[in-house]
Amino acid sequence: MRKILLGTTAVVGAALLAPAAFAQTGVTTAPGATPLSGAAVVGTQGVTAPTPAIAAASGLTVRLGGFFDFSMAGIQDDWDRARSRNDAQGLTGAAANRQARQRYDFRNDLELNVFIDGRAANGMTYGAVFEFQMDNTATGAADGTTVSMDEAYLYLSFPNLGTLRFGQEDSAASLLQVRAPSAGLVASDGDWYDFIVGTGLYSNYVLSGINDGSDATKITYLSPQFAGFDFGVSYAANGGEGERENLPASASAQRDRTGLENELSAAIRYRGTFGPVGVNAGFGTQYADAPRLASTGAVLNPRPQQVNAYTVGLTVSAYGFALGGEYTWGAYNGSSVARSALNAGLDDSQHFIIGATYTMGPLLIGGNFGQGKQSNGSQRVAGVIRDLDDRTHTAWGIGAVYTLAPGLATYVIYQNINDENIPTSAPSDARYGGSGTTLASFNGSNTRTINVLMGGIRLAF
Repeated sequence: MRKILLGTTAVVGAALLAPAAFAQTGVTTAPGATPLSGAAVVGTQGVTAPTPAIAAASGLTVRLGGFFDFSMAGIQDDWDRARSRNDAQGLTGAAANRQARQRYDFRNDLELNVFIDGRAANGMTYGAVFEFQMDNTATGAADGTTVSMDEAYLYLSFPNLGTLRFGQEDSAASLLQVRAPSAGLVASDGDWYDFIVGTGLYSNYVLSGINDGSDATKITYLSPQFAGFDFGVSYAANGGEGERENLPASASAQRDRTGLENELSAAIRYRGTFGPVGVNAGFGTQYADAPRLASTGAVLNPRPQQVNAYTVGLTVSAYGFALGGEYTWGAYNGSSVARSALNAGLDDSQHFIIGATYTMGPLLIGGNFGQGKQSNGSQRVAGVIRDLDDRTHTAWGIGAVYTLAPGLATYVIYQNINDENIPTSAPSDARYGGSGTTLASFNGSNTRTINVLMGGIRLAF
């Protein structure tokens, strides 16, 4: 969902970019590729030949990878209905019933990855990874095709000692997380949210992987595999990325203490086989200090809660079938696990996902089901404070992926989402001041129902 990716931040190697990345069998890595990571690799099948390398003047090799994805969708969304849409603009009566949004749309998604690799005489391998993405939200008349740098890091890998990474990259818990299987981009990890409007609502989904969508500049250590086990740790000073230089006229400044600080992440994973049965299991955790100051520089009082998140996952595969699930919980809220601090007085969040797939030759079918809950705190009305029901986000989907040719796959996916008690902004507890949380209304209901039928074609190289 990010991006669990979904589909954006965790794609780090040629193996991930092939149609096999839709599948859910044993985990392997392409020769010469950086380690598999994140939601996109749970059960990625097969070993994909690396992209032919070009020798640079320095003796380093340079490879290109990437993908292009075209998709189309039919969308039914309660937030698109005329009254829900126009109520948000303050319209009432007959004016509020005019003009719902269009029901159909097309979209593109693409990435271009550059892999630079070298080997020293002592056996150390080193290099860098640059990931360019077209993944920007359109604003105003913008066309949404601006290219940005997603991940960018240097790595040093030592025989039998592990790998160090320096730069913009997913956290260790995200890199090693074991997630539920799904056929392509289904439901909990689906790109359905790219086809819906979130204006006026606090986050479109709550079933993401841990630290999804964040590539804060950090230092990461990933161990080699010992008897099927590997582990990783990472540290980021804050959520900043890139060069970090501020323009003189900028309204925000680096190190301004308005975001998360001291992000520490760790995970352990097991991957092995027992006869025909493959097993992936993992545990990950992430911590961060909450923001201290408002954008004005005023001290936050009360200060938001410290962030913590925990996740466990298990997948089992055999004879073309894969079955698994995940459970994630902790002190955080919003669309991405461990990326937003809870306001004072709010309870912890949680979600679970289960999924299954079956692979038969070039055809992959499957689906998953997930549900997440997040605290909405309380609301003050006419001087009276009342507790609000938790936000409950339920998603399920089914899908099929068919490999047409090496590097080329087509897919069709159906997704259903029911989202109850969605706040219009970050929830809060009125007992700590203010009016508390305001919930959105969908044509008189507190539940937003979304149905998305997607089809598409994907080229990976």
